Amino acid sequence: MALKKRSIKNDMLWLRWPVSLLGVVVAASLGLFASASMFRNEMQRDEFNALSDFDMISGQVAEIEQAESIITDNFGRYETMLANGVMREEDRVQLLEDITSIRQRHMLFPINVEIGEESRLFIPYPEEVDFPDEQITLRESQVRVSYALLHEEDLTRFLAEFLDGERLMVPTRCSMAAALESEEMALEIVQHQLANCEFNWYTFRQEPYLGF
Repeated sequence: MALKKRSIKNDMLWLRWPVSLLGVVVAASLGLFASASMFRNEMQRDEFNALSDFDMISGQVAEIEQAESIITDNFGRYETMLANGVMREEDRVQLLEDITSIRQRHMLFPINVEIGEESRLFIPYPEEVDFPDEQITLRESQVRVSYALLHEEDLTRFLAEFLDGERLMVPTRCSMAAALESEEMALEIVQHQLANCEFNWYTFRQEPYLGF
């Protein structure tokens, strides 16, 4: 039996369809791989952006919580300052009236009071505060009080009431000196000592921000 010789042309025609199918499968696989890679990269990018947004939001929430904590902690202190008149302007007439009332209650000798000129100091904001609406200024006036004493308790009584008032009055110096002209007058109701005290009177003021 004689074998029929195969033709290369026929073999090529026969292989054409399997090779074409293989090419289609390879192309489809590459396309799917490229699409999957792009999808994975996009998901990774979205995940990174989401994590970045989450970190930023978490930081903002932490800042808000910290600010609320500061406000809560200092609100009571601020109310106390308001109640004590520290946030009000100086009322020098009322100060003199209060000193007169103390003198009358304890039957003290006449009291001489000098109030110096008020100075002003701007309290800067922290660096992270960019555009404040208001500024806080610290005001200071020096108050000098001098008066005669019958005995040392006159000084302690005056200081106890004067410093317990609704003012931020900080003593800086207080001294006593003998004032008797002779020892024979020690039992008489006359001035036995002279007291001289100095205080710094502080107040705080809310003012429009001037951009210092």
